[in-house]
Parts: sequence; C-alpha cells; structure tokens
Amino acid sequence: MTFVLLRGLMRDRRHWYGFARRLEATGAQVITPDLPGNGTLAEINSPLSIPDYADYVWAQIDEVLSEGSTKEVLESVYLIGLSMGGMLALEMAKHKPNRVKKVVLINSSAANLSPWYCRFQLSSLVKSAWEIGRRRLNGELSGISLLEATVIQLTSECRGDDIKLIQDWSHYRQQGHTSIINGFRQLVACASFDAPDIDHANANDLINSPVNAFVKSSVNVIVANRDRLAHPSCGQALADFYDTQAIYLDDCGHDVSLDKPEPLLRLLLGMAR
Repeated sequence: MTFVLLRGLMRDRRHWYGFARRLEATGAQVITPDLPGNGTLAEINSPLSIPDYADYVWAQIDEVLSEGSTKEVLESVYLIGLSMGGMLALEMAKHKPNRVKKVVLINSSAANLSPWYCRFQLSSLVKSAWEIGRRRLNGELSGISLLEATVIQLTSECRGDDIKLIQDWSHYRQQGHTSIINGFRQLVACASFDAPDIDHANANDLINSPVNAFVKSSVNVIVANRDRLAHPSCGQALADFYDTQAIYLDDCGHDVSLDKPEPLLRLLLGMAR
C-alpha cells in the first residue's frame, strides 16, 4: 500500500512536519514528491497550469517505486492532495487512471465550482498578517520569519501560537524556499484549475480495463470546518461534483495534517481498506 502525499501552494515535503512518518509507522509506503518550483525542485520554473505539474511528480513516484523492483508494471498508488496538491491529484488520476487507486482531496477547490473569493479568502489573510504584525510590535516572535508565522496563523486553527513550529518552518525557509515568481506562477495555475470530469475522460479505460479504470467514485473529499484559506463550501462543491459525501473535521484549519494528524491518519487508512 503506497500513499503519495502532495502539498499545496509554495510548500514542500518538509511541511508535512512529521505526518509522513506517522503514516509510515503503520506499515505503509509513503512518497512525498515536491512540485516543480518547490523544495528540491525550487530551481525549476513552476508551470502555469496544473496538468503540466504531473510529469514531474510521476517521475519522482516512479523513481521510488522502481527501486529494487523487477515488476514491469509499477503498482498503483493512493494520491492524497492538500489544497493545490488535490488539484494536481485529480489531473494525475485523469491522465494515468490505471496508476491510481484512489484520490483524497483535502481542503481543495476548483474554478468551475467555486468563486475566487471563496477559494482564496483575502480577508483572512489580512487578519492573519495583522495579528502577526501586532505580536511582533508587542515584542513577540523575534528571530522568526513573519511570512511563515502568517502562513501558520492563516492555515492552522490550533497551532498559530506554536513557537517551535514557527521556528522550524522559519528554519526551512532559511534553508531554501519557493521564489516569489514561482509562487505567483503557482497561484495562476491554481486560479485557472477546473475540476476534470473523470468518468468522461476515462471512458476508454472503462471499456478496455473496467477493473483497473479510475472513476469518480474513487474520489474522497475531506473538509475542515474552520478553513480560513479555502472556504469549506469549496470542498463541498467538489464532493457534489464527484457524487461523494464530504467528510468534515471539526475545529480544524486548512492544514489538516498540522491540526488533526491522528483523525486524518485514521481516515486515510480507512479509505485504503
């Protein structure tokens, strides 16, 4: 059983912050690819459309799966996508349906289903930046990245005051981070993403290989009820589009792996059974 964890806008594998290890501890194989422009691929220009990210990610997945393997056909995987990672997971399933067992969308969104002001809640960003600025003026949060502190304040319901977390992510940023240009390019890609009609796109696969074909019934949707970045209605719209029931997590922000790692772990293992 192999899980592929896909992070979101301007984030990389380091920002899973221990969740991948929790998942590995259950005996599952876990792959954490970086998107082009982020992490180990920070020097690459981020594509301006979500489909163009797929080949970069499949290459990383296949490199891991082929290590020590004599199989001609590599195993299928579970794609777990947070935010932008969910958009990419859908495109990956659309283009290589026989390689994907299931897609799990976490706090994701699509332009053809939700308005831009729900997909990116600017007022929440302003409030988070204001709160971090106030704390800095009061003598708090010295020696850390204000940007990372703002990101955590925006995306976490439970850990906005976690100094060690802010320090660790500030250290990640010092080691290497996504450029402003690549961040903008990723934002453009997200803004223009439309949720694909998977069943229609994979009609030939259903005819030729009905057992292995990926269909929209293989899509699961997880929604945090306190998401201040992407409004929870965005996740509900995806669930409706793919004819599935959204699973809501209470008292949880956008970054579910930070706020509710154990409930998320149980959900993923249950979905893989």
